[in-house]
Amino acid sequence: MSVLTAIFGAVKPTFRETRRQAPLRECIGHTLQPRWRGPDVMEDDRLAMGFVCHQCGREYLPAEVADRHLIREAGR
Repeated sequence: MSVLTAIFGAVKPTFRETRRQAPLRECIGHTLQPRWRGPDVMEDDRLAMGFVCHQCGREYLPAEVADRHLIREAGR
């Protein structure tokens, strides 16, 4: 035990480990769910803040989604 450890105590982790996301190719065929700013703009996909894949938890920008499906290729 070092002197600093005796004075200040053991080092505590300051971060939480993040969950590993599924590869992008896993989201290609899934229907994505929109996220809206509030109830007054719901049901209009053009006003969505983003789109979420509930299989892996990944979120996409509205520019990456068309008709609630991902429009970019895997690996980009």
